[in-house]
Amino acid sequence: MLCLVVMLVLLVKHRLTRMPIGRAWEALREDEIACRAMGLNHVLVKLSAFMLGASTAGIAGVFFASYQGFVNPTSFTFFESALILAIVVLGGMGSTLGVVLAAFVLTVTPELLRGFDEYRVLLFGVLMVMMMIWRPRGLVRTSRSGVALRKGVAP
Repeated sequence: MLCLVVMLVLLVKHRLTRMPIGRAWEALREDEIACRAMGLNHVLVKLSAFMLGASTAGIAGVFFASYQGFVNPTSFTFFESALILAIVVLGGMGSTLGVVLAAFVLTVTPELLRGFDEYRVLLFGVLMVMMMIWRPRGLVRTSRSGVALRKGVAP
């Protein structure tokens, strides 16, 4: 069931990024001032992106609560927050494949390194610093969906 929901969310994300609202999200991410100059309602575009992210987080929360059986504020420790941040940093901005790959790597790695339990936060910190230095855009580079401009004179 969880795999089906993940695939459905990825399909919706893929379809939305190909629609005009997805192109508006990308344009707003790249340059907000240019978006406003082109006549896009930047507030509406930001709110739609926030709504999509919040609804996706809500779906994930439903699955987490049903898996745990009981959820309270102490269910999320500093380590879980650091893990989520590390997944985003490792995955890279704008790369769905990178985030999925980073989530897989960062959930499997602690299981493989159970002997170093007291050092796991340190390992995540070192990994994040190394990623910021060597791969600042994440594990998987994003492909530019727009038209690539060539150097030279205009036709």
